[in-house]
Amino acid sequence: VTMRNRLIHAYFDVDLDRVWDTIIDDLPPLIHKLKTILSMENRS
Repeated sequence: VTMRNRLIHAYFDVDLDRVWDTIIDDLPPLIHKLKTILSMENRS
């Protein structure tokens, strides 16, 4: 939520390196976890 608020309301104060780091570091594990959850849901 913090990242979203920052991107929406602070256009000129966005640290693009931080955004990129979030994409590279945080999204892949999140995607993996979501795929696992969806896979488990589809088995039920």
